[in-house]
Amino acid sequence: MLPITKKLSTALALAGLLMGALPARAELQVRANGTMVYDTQTNLTWIANAGLGGLRTQADAAQWAADLSFGGFDDWRLPTVAPVNGVALQLDYAEDGSTDVGLNNAGLNSELGHLFYASLGNTAAGLTQTGSFSGLVDPGNPIGPVFWTGTGTDAGWALAFFMGMGAQDQLATDTLGQAWAVRVGDVGLVPEPGSVALLLAGLVAIAARRRVQ
Repeated sequence: MLPITKKLSTALALAGLLMGALPARAELQVRANGTMVYDTQTNLTWIANAGLGGLRTQADAAQWAADLSFGGFDDWRLPTVAPVNGVALQLDYAEDGSTDVGLNNAGLNSELGHLFYASLGNTAAGLTQTGSFSGLVDPGNPIGPVFWTGTGTDAGWALAFFMGMGAQDQLATDTLGQAWAVRVGDVGLVPEPGSVALLLAGLVAIAARRRVQ
């Protein structure tokens, strides 16, 4: 068995860094032949076709996302909202993003809000930038489509995001809204098992050659 030399150990460590390094700039990056989009700032991967899940009640949308197997991954879910104040959801309407209902919810606590405002670069004036996504525009409804979050509020209500106008608000959970799936992590950073094996075999061969020399 070939011993792990100092040079080989260094090479293996470097390989690990190369496979695990995150992109340096925060931006949306296309993945998996355009079927997914990765946000480098939030470390979230979105399905590029936002209309894939169709119209569903909130509970049905959450179940659809949880059961989804797409692109080799089965850890999808609905986007979520954490309290903007870090304590409890604030359900009073505001236009400066200071509460969890209203406009300009651009912080990292609102996954859909951050995508709309920060990642895509839209404003409260409305949706003008869709990036590499499809299904973000509803020609028949200027305030929609309306996307469910997995964050409930009062009994029978949950937060939803009105994509056409960049608004986050409560919606009765038996209403039909759009199901859109997201997952944590970059699918582009998952190396194929064969690629890893070839890389390690190559490093071992290099180390062995250096020991012979």
